Amino acid sequence: MVNNDRRVRKTKAILRKNLITLMKDKSINSITVKELCEKADINRGTFYLHYKDVFHMLEEIEKELFEEFQDKLLSHEISPNKADTKPILQDIYTFIAQNSDFCMVSLCERGDMVFVKKIVSLMYEKGYNDWSSIFKTKDKDLFDKYYSFILYGAIGLIDHWLKNGLKESPEYMAVLTENIVLNGLKSVNSINVL
Repeated sequence: MVNNDRRVRKTKAILRKNLITLMKDKSINSITVKELCEKADINRGTFYLHYKDVFHMLEEIEKELFEEFQDKLLSHEISPNKADTKPILQDIYTFIAQNSDFCMVSLCERGDMVFVKKIVSLMYEKGYNDWSSIFKTKDKDLFDKYYSFILYGAIGLIDHWLKNGLKESPEYMAVLTENIVLNGLKSVNSINVL
């Protein structure tokens, strides 16, 4: 049983790697099971033991990653008295680094925007609840605007980090993001990250 589980994990990992490789050049709609299996050097019958088609496979990968990301995100509790976001940001950047191949194709124009929006929605909800408990404000609409700016700026920073080859460590990126969020542009010449 253990060998079968290991074999299944190995097969799925090979399929995932090759699906991502194909998605770098073409949309999921253009990828066939035959093409994927040839690239992965895996029998089509083996593919169908695990998935109905490439859309089902992508859906399963996304579901697994979403659950893992959600668990990481929700495991953090922010103190209502202190804006210490580095631990949660470091977990987010570490997750992205560990799944950078998939994140790259998800964020590109051929990626699944529904999946990206689901992740963004989760981040928005978690962060909004945490930050609104720290920065109690009477003007909810203004807070929404600030928070949207921060969230989408962070997503832009993640995109930049991915496209530039993840040169900095997740810890560096977490400190940088926290510094940008808490201090804005006035900190650009005095940044002290690690």
